[in-house]
Amino acid sequence: MSFREIKAGIAALSVDERLEVAALIAHLNRAEDPVWQAELDRRLAAMESGRKATQSDIERRHQELSSRGR
Repeated sequence: MSFREIKAGIAALSVDERLEVAALIAHLNRAEDPVWQAELDRRLAAMESGRKATQSDIERRHQELSSRGR
């Protein structure tokens, strides 16, 4: 499959499907990034030490990001 075919296939997807493709590409770009892996390790350590978000924290953050179009 050529890059041109991939681009055409992505263009034919729904918005939700394109967002899923974008998330996959972002994941693949970060998967082997040592800086990102260190950040994930730091966040996991913080969570394991008891620093976690509540559901209301997450919902509030979601609303903030949604209101800004993110």
